[in-house]
Amino acid sequence: MTAIIHCLRVWRHYLLGSRFIVKTDNIATSYFQSQKKLSPKQARWQDFLAEFDYVLEYRPGKANVVADALSRKVELASISTVLGDLPTRIKEGLGHDLVAKELVKLAEQGKTRQLWLEDGLLYTQGRRLYVPKWEDMWKDLIRECHDTKWAGHAGQKRTRALPESSYFWPQMRDQVELYVKTFLVCQQDKVENKQPAGMLEPLPTSEHP
Repeated sequence: MTAIIHCLRVWRHYLLGSRFIVKTDNIATSYFQSQKKLSPKQARWQDFLAEFDYVLEYRPGKANVVADALSRKVELASISTVLGDLPTRIKEGLGHDLVAKELVKLAEQGKTRQLWLEDGLLYTQGRRLYVPKWEDMWKDLIRECHDTKWAGHAGQKRTRALPESSYFWPQMRDQVELYVKTFLVCQQDKVENKQPAGMLEPLPTSEHP
């Protein structure tokens, strides 16, 4: 509902005086006009919405594939932008990374169920592509999932979720957390959202075991 209010404020001068349909995949939002009990914020929204001639229409997510594709642009961009020559680089890197070489041998000999080879590429559980440690490929993928306009300099968890959905390499969690924690732009511009911890207070001495 916050997104709907924001859009109506931005496009207010286009929408006033005309009837339009607001389509949403949130079924609770579609009942907003007939809701009896309102919070103070919702009451302010109702007051603002009274200017418009509109209908809220529920549309399930499976029938809303175009909007869903747009809302997942971060994941699409992070996978498609880097993947231009990435498979070729990964194939080449598998021959230079000592750990990857051993894993390829194990997969070829059928000694592991967690890894398998397809078209010269190494895959692991969840059909995630194994990325060898070679030519800063790890850093390139993290940079694509964090620094780009699509990604929007997300925090550690959201940045880690993007490469984890399609790729795998050892110590991925530590690599992502270190990159985000030490990224200069985020350190300069982002505001800490936690209150200061304050001074340490000594615990009272116990009088019995």
